[in-house]
Amino acid sequence: MFSPHGEITHVSDTALLVAACRAMETESADGFVRDPFAARLAGERGMAILRAMPHAEMFRFGVGARSRFADELVTDAVSTKGIAAVVCVGCGLDTRPWRLDLPKELRWIEVDFAEMLDYKDERMAGEMPRCNRERMTADVNDAAQRRAIWEVVGAAPAMMITEGLLMYLPRSTVQAMAAEAGVESGITYWLSDVVTSTFTKAIAMDTTKTVGHVQAPDSLEGEQIVEVVQRHGWIPEARRSYLTDMAFAMARVRHMMGDRAQQGPPPEALGDPSGVHLWKRG
Repeated sequence: MFSPHGEITHVSDTALLVAACRAMETESADGFVRDPFAARLAGERGMAILRAMPHAEMFRFGVGARSRFADELVTDAVSTKGIAAVVCVGCGLDTRPWRLDLPKELRWIEVDFAEMLDYKDERMAGEMPRCNRERMTADVNDAAQRRAIWEVVGAAPAMMITEGLLMYLPRSTVQAMAAEAGVESGITYWLSDVVTSTFTKAIAMDTTKTVGHVQAPDSLEGEQIVEVVQRHGWIPEARRSYLTDMAFAMARVRHMMGDRAQQGPPPEALGDPSGVHLWKRG
């Protein structure tokens, strides 16, 4: 499943890359997230992929900010919204069941390819999750396997997480997930992230080019994802913006972008939805 060298040849390689970013964030005094398991999950391959990336520092910055924002939104939602189950679709090497302060009785269902889950279980052997972690093998591009996910989630109030996933999927899969999740299960909340084409142009560093070859040919831009989600009845509940909620990160922004950081985003980007969203089923 994973490539043997420092290149991305399969979408699963991006999980190693993201874990490597969290590992570097954890080791840095100014890191945005603390994940004591990330380094062992990333391994040498993950670190090699990160080192080989153009704009590696910017990619790591983005993953760190995304992880921080998602941690905040997940923790708040679980503690205040009566959520009985979380289903993390395309969970990759996420470690929230082990590192977040979660209720012991919470069901946390991790969904991914079998090889990914097996690799993760091997690397996390001996570690005790803080909630009731379950694993499920499924491909969300397959309609029958999606239905199986909704059946496993059940009717109790639930939250779906698709962090770092939707940008890789075909348009039809994103549309199907938006249409099905809140109807065929108890999923009431949906946490996901988007980066729009406007935002990418504003920062003048398109880090997605490195992973473009493992995206579906008809994958959606961030603004298109937002349109699909809202069209299927999901309404904004909470958000962390990559433009307006970044005060904690400004020292690093200035270091990476120099004079461009002083200019700020162009006017058309001020209402940009790039960030991490918590949607509620309307």
